[in-house]
Amino acid sequence: MNTIDRRTVVGLSLAAIAPLGWAQGDWPAKPIALILGFPPGGPNDLVARAMGLRLTEQLKQQVLIENRPGANGNIAASAVSRAAPDGYTFLYNSSSLALSPALYSKNIVDPRKDLVPVNGTAALPLVCVVEASFPANNFREWAAYLRANPGKFNYGSPGAGNLAHVAAAMVLKANGLDAVHAPYKGSSEALQGLIGGSTQFQFDSVNSPLTLIKSGRLKPLFVTSAQRSPVLPDVQTLVEGGSRPIDAAAWQGVMAPPKTPPAIVQRMSAEIAKAMASPEMKAALALQGAYSIASTPERYAAFFSDEMERYKKTVDELGLKLD
Repeated sequence: MNTIDRRTVVGLSLAAIAPLGWAQGDWPAKPIALILGFPPGGPNDLVARAMGLRLTEQLKQQVLIENRPGANGNIAASAVSRAAPDGYTFLYNSSSLALSPALYSKNIVDPRKDLVPVNGTAALPLVCVVEASFPANNFREWAAYLRANPGKFNYGSPGAGNLAHVAAAMVLKANGLDAVHAPYKGSSEALQGLIGGSTQFQFDSVNSPLTLIKSGRLKPLFVTSAQRSPVLPDVQTLVEGGSRPIDAAAWQGVMAPPKTPPAIVQRMSAEIAKAMASPEMKAALALQGAYSIASTPERYAAFFSDEMERYKKTVDELGLKLD
């Protein structure tokens, strides 16, 4: 995946946001809610909670993670879009927020109008995992097995329209493979379905199934990144396995309600960048196989807009629609 630093800053200018009364030093005066649209224990939750600890230390106010799962993150996004723009409610978003406009003709939230970009946080490659006894050990063997059994296997995802769902569809189509999608309510639930035999493979952010991989309950077959993941150094990339490259890294960030004062947006952005660059956060990200994409509100806005356009092209090519 291209990094934010390579994006041209376009659109979504924070300069147009109407300021509210706010004095330097007044914020924050009470705890801050970081609303997350997926259940606890998933890839977004893991990073958000680690970052929340750093922000709590820096801001001298608690940053509380609130899980409001449902509709592939759109319930949380809708709640934040209607929240008071006072700097005490933020959205911790996944890349699914940029995917939704391409997948739904009637969106709960239009991220370009209903939310304000604050900063990116982390990105992770996706990994394809199977139950330990599955008769394949890499992409080439997995593809051959699916090709010999078209439409006979199910693959789980954290939800319809999640990047893990779309990435799996991309890999299947690019290699002439056929399997049946089985959406779940979050990564943890999907992984339990995989372990229980309801599904036969799953794409997920590398940090989500890592404990199950290390315990031997799940087997990683390949990662979607250009290079091997440092936390799974023996696992091949798609290209090493014989597939064409697929641009499908999962990424995360923070959004604010519309009309949040620019000074608060800039301050929160700077605090996020500081937290993501801290030794503690770098260590936490390294353990999860993630890396920081924190920059500035302007760069995150441009990145988000660019990703929306890329996802629309991908979704149109795949013929995916969810309503």
